[in-house]
Amino acid sequence: MKRLAAIALLISTTALADDGSATVTEPEKAQTNHHEWPSVNELWNETETGSGIKQALVNGTVGLNLLLGYEYSDVEGNGLDAAHGVITRTRLDYLTGDYKGFSAYVQAQYVGPINRHYSPEDPTYDTIADPEAFRFHQAYLAYSGYDSEGRFGSQEILLDNERFIGNVGWRLNAQSFNAASVANHSISNVALYYAYADSINRVDGEIDRDRQYHMANAEWQACEISKVSAFAYLQRNDGLGTLDKLDTYGVRAWGSSEAIRHEIMVALQRDAYYGSVFGEASIDAFDMGGGIEYISGGSDVKERFQTLDGTGHKFNGWADQFLGTSGGLEGGLVDLYGQVTTTVFEELTLMGIYHYFNTVDQTAAGFDGEYGQEIDLMAKYPICPNFDVLAACAYYMTGDGHPDNFTVNKTVFWLRGVLSF
Repeated sequence: MKRLAAIALLISTTALADDGSATVTEPEKAQTNHHEWPSVNELWNETETGSGIKQALVNGTVGLNLLLGYEYSDVEGNGLDAAHGVITRTRLDYLTGDYKGFSAYVQAQYVGPINRHYSPEDPTYDTIADPEAFRFHQAYLAYSGYDSEGRFGSQEILLDNERFIGNVGWRLNAQSFNAASVANHSISNVALYYAYADSINRVDGEIDRDRQYHMANAEWQACEISKVSAFAYLQRNDGLGTLDKLDTYGVRAWGSSEAIRHEIMVALQRDAYYGSVFGEASIDAFDMGGGIEYISGGSDVKERFQTLDGTGHKFNGWADQFLGTSGGLEGGLVDLYGQVTTTVFEELTLMGIYHYFNTVDQTAAGFDGEYGQEIDLMAKYPICPNFDVLAACAYYMTGDGHPDNFTVNKTVFWLRGVLSF
């Protein structure tokens, strides 16, 4: 009897063990929607879903730009010797490949003199505005996606025709902004741009931390041969002796057809005004054009238009008689000019420009007349796909001898060779 009871107990225990309701199991892990971040190894190396950071770096491109230049500058009557500067610029840049829309760009440059027969290297000579300097001219992180491109870091910013915001590309150090920017193309035929810059890398090799900018620009392709832009460049100056809050608003229209090119721009700033008109026609082998630029002046500084931080060398003559003022003249400025461009021997480009400069308003000392005249000439030839040579000269002739006419006779000559890889 005892043996039967033991057998029955064993059978009942086995049946309970086979019953799922009596089985004790480990609790299942809770289901979550949290994203599982990739490991460092997955970020760095190439995976089945795409390239990693390592591959983006390996697929990057390297560029090298070498410039050798000679500049002669002679300012009449200042008691200094004429400047003769032989100067080099070396630019090395690297652009990474794309990683999930991200990329990075670095451009390092060194400007160095071969001789020192110019100021600021030697103050007994006239000035050549290319001092010795090394810097990271551009260094930014970029993202492309959603019909937009954003950049954060040191970057060149060129807006409109560069009259108010530009890179001053003629000077060897050039100019860049320490900024965050975004460009958007979501709307058909419309390009939107915004940037905030908290400092500027200047052509003299220094960093200007006293000026900050909000830059907004909207560009519309109005028709096949014409575009229109509206802009607002809001500059704040914290430096001593500078004008604060130079808010500048304006519009620009430009375009070209097979034979005609045109450009019109107007801008407002405080109680000051700016306007320019340019037209050019192609006739046989020549492009012939001309225009007028108006920069207001007045007895009150708020009536004197300031040209902000544009590429000033492109405007008002290559001798740079008006560059240091950035507008801001009590007498204002009217620049009437005509130019001719042609190409000979298939690739040799020749250009000639004539400027006539006059005042807009009378100064307190009674100056109301001719600043002067200028002739600019240039020849550019690509010796091979990677090597260009350029020769240019500017001859400025001062006008009215009034004490308020700050311009002086000046002759400048440049010879440059640029090798790019």
